[in-house]
Amino acid sequence: MPETSSGTPPLAGRVAVVLGCATGIGAASARGLAARGAHVVMGDIDAEAVTRTASRIVDGGGSAVPIACDVQDEAQIAMVMQRAIERFGRLDILHNNAAAMHLVGEDKDVASTSVALWDETLAVNVRGQMLGCKHAIPHMLAGGGGSIVNTSSLSGIAGELTSTAYGASKAAINQLTRAVATQYGRKGIRCNAVLPGLIRFEGERPAGRGLPPALRETLIRHQLVPWAGRADDVANAVAFLAGDEARFITGHLLVIDGGMSAHQPFYADMLGVMEPGT
Repeated sequence: MPETSSGTPPLAGRVAVVLGCATGIGAASARGLAARGAHVVMGDIDAEAVTRTASRIVDGGGSAVPIACDVQDEAQIAMVMQRAIERFGRLDILHNNAAAMHLVGEDKDVASTSVALWDETLAVNVRGQMLGCKHAIPHMLAGGGGSIVNTSSLSGIAGELTSTAYGASKAAINQLTRAVATQYGRKGIRCNAVLPGLIRFEGERPAGRGLPPALRETLIRHQLVPWAGRADDVANAVAFLAGDEARFITGHLLVIDGGMSAHQPFYADMLGVMEPGT
């Protein structure tokens, strides 16, 4: 478990809510926050899976409370925040991670996008995060401040041949992040976003949102580091942004992509043609 120079966990006594945390990045985030001493209230639409994940955290010595929650339902989100207050007396951290990943495989070009897919994607990805902020902020203000971390994506900062609704939703999250940071910064609330690239979810599902193997390999060729991104890589960034070491960071979009977005667009085509230093 990480510790401060005084020997105490860096998030000891803090209370965190993680929405969308039964598996993947959200589960890793809940584990990481709990390992750093936070009490974690875990909300997810999959009640059975989030209960299993919370049980593993508790079995490992952490503090975690699972709650079934559909982020499209404002009353359910408000209930999760209230449960955190009733159980632990305060709310310091929110990680908005819920996303309609089950729709990504159907999310194609604009002309092929159905209104139903568009509406559900934005309802989960954007409205869900807005509602998380809306109902966490009053509790954070009552406690003197807090930290919100939203999960965005590289899809929110660059165009793609597919993922029209998903990309639009993630771009909206980026702006929501800036808005919350601007509106509540003087009141002690920081708000940042993490933008993951290709992340491998070991034992759950392949990297790349279920993309075909050939397309995943194409994306991997655009990474600058030779190893795969893991959910813990994102979770570690979430924990950093949630804590005091990031006290002067707000309104920031933190890209976590192994360098995928850091280079010229022809990078992968040049591999094998020339090597660094030639």
